[in-house]
Amino acid sequence: TLDQKEMELHQTQLRLIREQTTTFIRDVGALRQEMLGLKASQAAIQHGLGLATGQMAESFADRFSVIERFVLDSAGRHEAQDRDLKALRDGHAKLQDGQARLQDGHDRLHETHATMPERMSYLEKMFGDSADKHAREFKALKEAQDKHLKTLEDVSRAAAHHATLPD
Repeated sequence: TLDQKEMELHQTQLRLIREQTTTFIRDVGALRQEMLGLKASQAAIQHGLGLATGQMAESFADRFSVIERFVLDSAGRHEAQDRDLKALRDGHAKLQDGQARLQDGHDRLHETHATMPERMSYLEKMFGDSADKHAREFKALKEAQDKHLKTLEDVSRAAAHHATLPD
């Protein structure tokens, strides 16, 4: 009925007003926060320029003095950073020089250093030569022993034959 429709329309309008009011309150809160941030930034800038909060330089000389102080402070910081940068560059140059010397030493070491195959070849040659030498010496000793054994046998036979002769 008509009263019911009017009541629904009235409730819809009230709901819309509540939503708009809530949105408005939220937006006002966000603006308040933004304004507080801007005030804090302005206070930091004024403090950096040496002004008390809320105090503004009134004459041209005062304004110029504040700007001059800011520029001088900036120049001082710039000079300090230049010194630090020069020190870092000098240190970097020393490190590069040391690295170059280490690399030269490393390269020279590799020039005189034998590779693994060269080392193995040398060891095999040494062991092979040593084994050949030992085999030759062993053969010579065996031949000398055989010769002595034959001589001993000859002497034993002669002594045995000699002992059998009638006196």
